Amino acid sequence: MTDQPIAGTGAQVAQAAAEFQWEGNKFEAGIGIALSGGGFRAMLFHTGALMRLNELGILSRAKRISSVSGGSIAAGYLAAVWNKLGAVDANGVFDAGTFKTAYVHPILAFSRKKIDVIDALTGLLPWTSAAAEVATEYERYLFGTRTLQDLPDEPRFVFCATNLQTGVLWRFSKPYAGDYVVGRLGDPDIRLSQAVAASSAFPPVLSPMILKFSPGSFTPWAEAPSAHSQTAALIDFQQRVMLTDGGVYDNHGVEPLLKRYATVFVSDGGAPFGRRSELGDDWISQLRRILDVTDNQVRALRRRDLIARFIEGNAIADETKIVADRSYARMGAYWGIDTDPAKINPPDALPCNSTVTHRLALVGTRLSDLGEQISKQIINWGYVVCDRSLRTNYKGSISGTKPTIPFSEAGLA
Repeated sequence: MTDQPIAGTGAQVAQAAAEFQWEGNKFEAGIGIALSGGGFRAMLFHTGALMRLNELGILSRAKRISSVSGGSIAAGYLAAVWNKLGAVDANGVFDAGTFKTAYVHPILAFSRKKIDVIDALTGLLPWTSAAAEVATEYERYLFGTRTLQDLPDEPRFVFCATNLQTGVLWRFSKPYAGDYVVGRLGDPDIRLSQAVAASSAFPPVLSPMILKFSPGSFTPWAEAPSAHSQTAALIDFQQRVMLTDGGVYDNHGVEPLLKRYATVFVSDGGAPFGRRSELGDDWISQLRRILDVTDNQVRALRRRDLIARFIEGNAIADETKIVADRSYARMGAYWGIDTDPAKINPPDALPCNSTVTHRLALVGTRLSDLGEQISKQIINWGYVVCDRSLRTNYKGSISGTKPTIPFSEAGLA
């Protein structure tokens, strides 16, 4: 086959992406949870947030959990142990002790591994790649040989990567994998470790994850855009798929949620943009800074859009009305690792020092050991800021469980 481009101008592709409806993509009442990228820092931050979402009776009610990069490590292990969490109580809460033992402690133990540098160097060998080596580490320490078919039916876990060839979001889930251009791979027997490694294939050192498929593996979407129907050129895109970190396309991981559910909770463990007076003026330094500025602008626009939706949706405080009106508004809440705790201070909020939390936000984006104290503090901060933001902003139903800091020996005050 020849390496042909897919038909369609840039404007046509953008329009097709905006109009495309994923399988079963009706807008409905329900809860979606998004976990952003950010390496082990984000993984730990989301772990704390998921603890609090459980205690508030929200986690068990989620219909979909969407994730990218470091968020996909947290989501992937939650999917792997979901059936071990047991039954929920009358408030929809999994037993806190079981949740901590089955989920939090193994994530904390995994965070002490040193993955990125070793796997990046090993990936230079001709018979492997950095992404494949990361997948092997995930399989060894977290997921075993589980495939996407071993995941629960609900909530649906969606692990997002970026297709470098088509430039659009690629989804891994139990019912299907694919993107809106390449097509649908039904009931994918893909290892969970591979899906998470693709989602967290941080470029350029841990990227790309290359997946190969036999001819005929993909089928067209029922609502495939006419500009991207099955063509001879498309076959090349289906047989060798080149994926990178999901955060390249959407670092918040919200795209699989916003068109689908009236309530969305977004946990953002991404590093804040750093303003510096001293910068290198060589070509490489400029290029790196330009990429950082571009990424920050996209993330800031997405964040402002989310917050505007939540302000409007929480004022309505009625999922039925939001769905009936096909509203732009969404109920829910956003919290970030760089959120100022002084701006969200509900009753009984756990104490935290903004100097400490700001320092945690600046921890590097690595798949490597951050140290036990800092790791526990990041979990604590995810728990605390999730609690503060949700009880300040969200107007839906929650459990009345009072917050208790997960690791008291690693306080935030």
